Amino acid sequence: MRESRQQWVRSLALAACLLGAQAQAGESLCQAGEPIVFSCHIGNKTVSLCRPSSAQHELLYRFGTPKKIELAHPGPGARTASPPFETATTPLVGGGVTTVTFRRGQYQYSVYSKTSSNNGTPEFEDGVIVSRNGAPLKTMVCDDGGEGFRERLDWVPKARK
Repeated sequence: MRESRQQWVRSLALAACLLGAQAQAGESLCQAGEPIVFSCHIGNKTVSLCRPSSAQHELLYRFGTPKKIELAHPGPGARTASPPFETATTPLVGGGVTTVTFRRGQYQYSVYSKTSSNNGTPEFEDGVIVSRNGAPLKTMVCDDGGEGFRERLDWVPKARK
């Protein structure tokens, strides 16, 4: 009887650990050991900015599902002539917008976090804007509102004006 109870407790503990790992994986597309800088859900997809544990001042962008990453930047072995990411901050009445942007060919991807005020009530919106040759093509707003950027990004180069 005592052995079966211990076995049951071990099984329960293992299940709790597996569920915790699954919840972390569902929260973002960051891999184990990569701090989550930004993550939110857009439909059945996830967009994440991760910081590699081996590189304090680098970012990785991933979009897709845990089973299929549709876009990763920088890609494996990629070399870029300019900084892989740039930031910009735009003040708004009662808040502002912070963006982290990267370019792939003619396309520009801007992960944003916006805080504004509507009659004194704070409003928050996070998402991704995809542009081509500077013209916005698609704005994808986070379903879950988003949490904004979870870390300071003052080390990321500022966008060229």
